[in-house]
Amino acid sequence: MLHPHTTRQDQEREETSMAGQDHPTLKAATLLFVYFAAMAAGMVDLSLSAGYLASSGAGPLIGGVAALMAGLAFLAWSLWGLHRNSLVVPQLVLPALVAAAAIHVAVLAAGLLAPSRSLDISHLAALGVTLMALAGAGWLRRHPKTNGGGTHGQPRTGRLLAAAFGAAVVVASVATPGLAASMAGQHAVPHGEHGQAPTEGVNPALNPGHHH
Repeated sequence: MLHPHTTRQDQEREETSMAGQDHPTLKAATLLFVYFAAMAAGMVDLSLSAGYLASSGAGPLIGGVAALMAGLAFLAWSLWGLHRNSLVVPQLVLPALVAAAAIHVAVLAAGLLAPSRSLDISHLAALGVTLMALAGAGWLRRHPKTNGGGTHGQPRTGRLLAAAFGAAVVVASVATPGLAASMAGQHAVPHGEHGQAPTEGVNPALNPGHHH
């Protein structure tokens, strides 16, 4: 029942505000998800920059420098945001995430339209984690006051840990194939070969497990 001096719009606004203040754990978990995804995007961009910078030509050089700057920017933003425990400079980061996603889409489209019709897994992974960060940051931007509920408005520790673990697993499942498909990942020494003696002069047929 409405108060005589309360309009229906005021009641709906109050209910929306109260609903937005009942999920501090959701906001904290989303914040972690955003920064995990941004950190993964930064690492994939850095791996892409290594491949571009190792190639010759002006085009790869420009792409390598752009990927390097984007990777460092995403890493710096994620570390800064985790330190502040808030969504920092969203008015700058959201357009940057949109631009980064558009670039990855353009590169993927160019590869699919090329005669070889190749799909760049690293760019696909970078697009995935960039869209994750963009979606989470956009949600936080629309719900800036989601900080009530729980005990004295604090997130529930158990649920937050579970959400953080789930976010890390989801982000890693997307970013890991992209890192492995990059030039740096392809030239990495497999874990099983660390510490093995050099095999120069050894017949490959006698040592089939050592390949580069």
